[in-house]
Amino acid sequence: MAKFQRLKRRSDFGRVFKFGRTVGDRYIVLFILGNGRGEGRIGFTSQRSAGSAVKRNRIRRRMRALFSLFAPDMKACGDMIVLGKKAVLSEDWDRLVQSMRRLLVKGGCLDKRM
Repeated sequence: MAKFQRLKRRSDFGRVFKFGRTVGDRYIVLFILGNGRGEGRIGFTSQRSAGSAVKRNRIRRRMRALFSLFAPDMKACGDMIVLGKKAVLSEDWDRLVQSMRRLLVKGGCLDKRM
């Protein structure tokens, strides 16, 4: 079980966006960058084109809720940014859970058996 700290600084976000590997689908994009600390840090964001601040905040809340389902079973794989796309607003919750699981496995942060 990994304990995740929050990514807060703009410079940390920029470093992960620039140098991290990307795994994504039509709902979610994960940016993952090893940090060599042995602990995971997580940041949440949404596409600017998703709409108003209210809609973007709703996307980020859904991403945090999705991530919290998998956090106890994840290994610390470095710094991670979860970017929610506009399609998250209208998609079924179960499909979003499947999407997040698939991307975490593909990114190497979650075991396939989970």
